[in-house]
Amino acid sequence: MPFQAFVRRVLVVAFTLLLLLALWYLRNTLLLVFAAVVVAVGLSLPARGLQRFGFGRGWANTFATVAVAVLALVLVVWLVPTLITGLSDLLAGLPRGVENLAVAYHDLRAGNEALGRVLPPLQPGDPTTLTEDEIRALLERALNTGLPILVSGGGAALSVLTNVALVFFIALLLLADPLAYLTASLYLVPKSRHERTLQLWAELYHTLKTWLSSLFISITITVLLVWLVLGLLGMPHVAVVAVFAGFATFVPNIGAFLPLIPVAVFTLATNPASFLVMAPAYLAIQLLESNVLTPTVVKRQLSIPAAGTLVVQIVAGLVFGILGVLLAVPLLAVTITLVRELYSYDALSLRGETINVTLGRNGQLGLSEGDEPVQKVTKRSGS
Repeated sequence: MPFQAFVRRVLVVAFTLLLLLALWYLRNTLLLVFAAVVVAVGLSLPARGLQRFGFGRGWANTFATVAVAVLALVLVVWLVPTLITGLSDLLAGLPRGVENLAVAYHDLRAGNEALGRVLPPLQPGDPTTLTEDEIRALLERALNTGLPILVSGGGAALSVLTNVALVFFIALLLLADPLAYLTASLYLVPKSRHERTLQLWAELYHTLKTWLSSLFISITITVLLVWLVLGLLGMPHVAVVAVFAGFATFVPNIGAFLPLIPVAVFTLATNPASFLVMAPAYLAIQLLESNVLTPTVVKRQLSIPAAGTLVVQIVAGLVFGILGVLLAVPLLAVTITLVRELYSYDALSLRGETINVTLGRNGQLGLSEGDEPVQKVTKRSGS
């Protein structure tokens, strides 16, 4: 190998390693920029709607931004104090609630012979038989332990607020003049690839827009179902629980269980036995929404494998933290789009091709075109 070619390869490898190292150290900053892009796309949706009604682009962006900011502020001001009040009521009524829960447990065993044989009776040493002074001592110990954590968490909360403000500011800059950034990207590719680059940007925008639309549908369905069903069952502060459950769907898989926190706070503070009704009812709603209704509505809009979403959530959580978990789905959607457009379509020339893998009754894997199998690939051993 000529010496110059060897040096060139060494430099390419060194540059690649330095680039990867720089991306690793800048990963949190890059994720904030990606979050800003997602926010900018989200703000562009109502802004485009206003433009259809005759608003100028600048006024439409301003109205959409102000409306979203005011709505977010109202939700925070409404939800947080209500949750804090419910938690205070829960702590204040905890001794009485524990006693009522023990009575409800005893009545449940006594009212059903089968459950009486399965469920063990409460023993004098059970936590539910603690006296009021013992429960107060436990609460004081927990407060003394948790107070330093809360104090240290103040700095984390300030950091989160700073990042939120930064993301929102970057999103406003992107929304103000998106064509300037698209034009700048064209100076990084050959002229022959300009049109393809614009098509790629359009596909990425469509992917994020579709995800946000699907998310809005999922939030709306969840809020309505939780509000109707739990409201009929007598759930306290059902509107707060419904809105909390709706926005918890922003985090797939994990978010489905987060609304159990306000359900527990509001029910255990007033009628602990009702938690045994509200929690299963909410889980049934979540099961129906996440496995039947929402997939049916958004199936043709955005198809992301559930297992892949969970894996990406875990990896993003380890690499980026909480923000990575929140943005796992759009990250996966954008990655799928990039791989499809750049590798499958451009490199492998598979645009327009439909590939379906079938599994026969005897365990045979095959390729099909429509409903007709056209090629047998392999056969399960032993069949």
